[in-house]
Amino acid sequence: MGTILSKDDLELHEAFEVILSIRSFSNYINEIAELIYNNALSRPHLEEVLRTHKIENLEDIKEELLDLLLVYINLTLNNHIITENEKRNVKLLKMLFKIKEGDFYEYRYDEIEEILHRQFERLYLDNNIDKEEAIHKVGLQEFFDLGYDQFEEFKENEIQRALEQGALITDLDTTKYPKTTKVNSGNSNRHISQEVKDLVWNRDGGQCIACSNNENLEFDHIIPFSKGGSNTYRNIQLLCEPCNRQKANKIG
Repeated sequence: MGTILSKDDLELHEAFEVILSIRSFSNYINEIAELIYNNALSRPHLEEVLRTHKIENLEDIKEELLDLLLVYINLTLNNHIITENEKRNVKLLKMLFKIKEGDFYEYRYDEIEEILHRQFERLYLDNNIDKEEAIHKVGLQEFFDLGYDQFEEFKENEIQRALEQGALITDLDTTKYPKTTKVNSGNSNRHISQEVKDLVWNRDGGQCIACSNNENLEFDHIIPFSKGGSNTYRNIQLLCEPCNRQKANKIG
């Protein structure tokens, strides 16, 4: 029962050594991670894990497998370099786990938004995308099986910021100008879901993040809604009414 992953892959071995040491998954996901760590992952071994834990098929644990892949992808991006070997490993793992195009986007939207935000923040820091950075972006898009429009959706806020700071659209490796409406949802209103409000309230401790006031609190868009800011957890913060009025339509 040979593995389709390289048996000499030190990078993969070391990455999953870290994953097993810092992350606690369910027993069956840990067993799959151990197979990868031991260079022993194969379809028969994978099916054996499913049988042992009375799991009918991979579809039943798809979201947990996506989480395992996200942890690995995060580790590969720590040095801001995507090697051909890392691309190959992610591709083979997605194939073994039967991860289809669109699964990351459908099931782990917020997580990939957070990962891509960190990458784009660095890439667009100097308001210019060179050839090497453009290739890196292609690798990011391939990791998550994102279509062109989906990928543009995720990088739109960073492009908007760069343009506001004087960058030229021709320097940003894009052919699309950012929209002035909300980009992370199927509708164009500024409604913030109760789930996001609850998460933000707990994160910010029920007080204004600027002055610690706990009265007349409002949910504020860090990147303003009018400038393409989303209604997601990462882009919402608690401000009291005076601080929110002072901030007005600025980013921050």
